[in-house]
Amino acid sequence: MQTIYTELSNFSAHDDDDEDRVNAVFCSGAKSGPLLTFGETPEPRLGPDMVLIRVELVSIEAIDLIKLALYRSGLAEAPCSGAVGCQASGTVEAVGAHVTRFRLGDRVVGYHGCGSHAELFAAPEASTWHLPEGLDPSIAAAAPFTLAATSDTLHTRGKLLAGETILINHVTSSLGIMTVQLALEAGANVIGIARHPACDERLRGIGLAHILNEGRDDILARCLELTAGRGVDFVFDVSAGERAADLIRLVVPGGRYAALSAAGCLGAADYGRDGTAPAPQ
Repeated sequence: MQTIYTELSNFSAHDDDDEDRVNAVFCSGAKSGPLLTFGETPEPRLGPDMVLIRVELVSIEAIDLIKLALYRSGLAEAPCSGAVGCQASGTVEAVGAHVTRFRLGDRVVGYHGCGSHAELFAAPEASTWHLPEGLDPSIAAAAPFTLAATSDTLHTRGKLLAGETILINHVTSSLGIMTVQLALEAGANVIGIARHPACDERLRGIGLAHILNEGRDDILARCLELTAGRGVDFVFDVSAGERAADLIRLVVPGGRYAALSAAGCLGAADYGRDGTAPAPQ
């Protein structure tokens, strides 16, 4: 999934006399099939370690789509109300009593488990960051989850080393694109699996030399060819699905296989403006 960001300026203004409510995107209709709709929801409560952000841009992350797919599959219960979303950029509106790193008016991006798709978003101080001067807020809105998840997978947990070979499944996703850049920076040899040849030119533009395409290439055979029959040290399977068993076979003894999500197994989830659930398959 590629990260998408959207502006909140199109929300209709709420009643000035009803200051405890804000416009938001929220999930409703749990029993009949969850829908994403525009409406009003209570202002977030500001805890002592929280930062209240006046939202400018929100990011739709993989975890948002996974949650929606879980709701629609019946594997998780959809919330009856409350703003959805986990990440947004904007300006600090207020800070909790214990917050020390932020002041009113600071430009920031925040991450939290829910609540970002609203005019006001409360995020923990520990997962809120200042925006560097001149940074496009649309880039900032999409950065934290993707960068943190990729860096943690490759370096903190995966211990990727220079000279190792990493295979990235679903390389055209936001996580895949970030992984290519961090892996190349670390000195690794990178192979990417894309879903369509139309993406090849853009992938080469970020430094990816070895691009495999679903439907065009025999993934196993080409990976073995590119590694002289050895296999790969690391598989980063961004969307673990039907190919997981085959990709694991490519990992050398002592290598690593990391699957960030099982979104591929859950089916597509619409995230459209009207919140219409997909037709049964």
